[in-house]
Amino acid sequence: MTPRALLSTILPIAVGALSLTGCKRQESAPVAPPAAVVAAAAPVPDGASSMAPAPAPSKAFDIATVPMSTVTIPPFPYLTMPPDTDNFHKDGKEFDRAWVIAGDELRAVEGRTSERWFPLSAAKMSKLAAFRNFETAIKSIGGVRVDTVQPIEPAFLARNGGDKEALLKKLAVPNMTLAAQGDTPAFSQFLVRSPKGNIWIALMFFDNDLNMSIKVVNEQALAQTVGLVKAEAMATALAKDGHIALYLNFDNDSDVIRADSLPAIDEIGKLLAADPTLKLRVEGHTDNNGKAAHNQSLSRARAESVSKAIADKHIDPLRLKPEGAGAEHPIADNTSDEGRAKNRRVELVKI
Repeated sequence: MTPRALLSTILPIAVGALSLTGCKRQESAPVAPPAAVVAAAAPVPDGASSMAPAPAPSKAFDIATVPMSTVTIPPFPYLTMPPDTDNFHKDGKEFDRAWVIAGDELRAVEGRTSERWFPLSAAKMSKLAAFRNFETAIKSIGGVRVDTVQPIEPAFLARNGGDKEALLKKLAVPNMTLAAQGDTPAFSQFLVRSPKGNIWIALMFFDNDLNMSIKVVNEQALAQTVGLVKAEAMATALAKDGHIALYLNFDNDSDVIRADSLPAIDEIGKLLAADPTLKLRVEGHTDNNGKAAHNQSLSRARAESVSKAIADKHIDPLRLKPEGAGAEHPIADNTSDEGRAKNRRVELVKI
């Protein structure tokens, strides 16, 4: 029986198209999913005892032991949500660092992320039903469960700093307990090896197993968006067009300029130092992800951050006028990753 036929016979959840676009995989409907009781583990101390023996080292996980998937992979984030649960928590980043468990090893991976959770009561599912549905959906696209420990087992916790709250925060798991025993783990990590990149999918239960969370990471390298435009090229564009778009990297959902964008700030400083009469409006722009008010506030904060960084190059701040436009003036289609990347920009406009 094919994976698609298997889903149609096993999964009670209707497969719906997701609005998220993403990783340019072969087109296929996202796979549908829901689960049960928590995996075994002993109660966990808040920290490792100084009298306890040193924890055994983690055995390195060999990713090559997971076979490459040979089926069509649905679009990111690969799994649909159960009916009546799509309006609960959703989060995700185009590029971020996330933590996964491979074997008994905690490892950091980077790429596109998605986090979604819902109350089991909203889905009208037991924990076991939810887990089995998602497990079957993941396996149908070639996923293999790769974790051999639960996050707050004492030995694993001790090997990774001994701080339960910090570890769960890394894994994006709120309020996990392992008090219950049964067929359903509190945490399970799956890996889909695809020719286009590794896909990590974690299923988690929290708040006394009343809620389920699905975290997905499409492991991939950062698509570089910052190109260094020299001061002379900026001056030419401003003289010709009156404005120029620059692509500066910021920390996620933040106005903190990343180090790789600081050379561009240096060039803007050179531009203004070379022409003491030049005044600029510094406009921040975002894509259309998120609420309009938040995007407006974020774009303004980024414009102010850039203006301050330029002024720190011994430029009179009165020559700079920061403004935030949010997502109101896109220059590309917001329905693709490439378009959204172009819309996330800072424009210098000659006053």
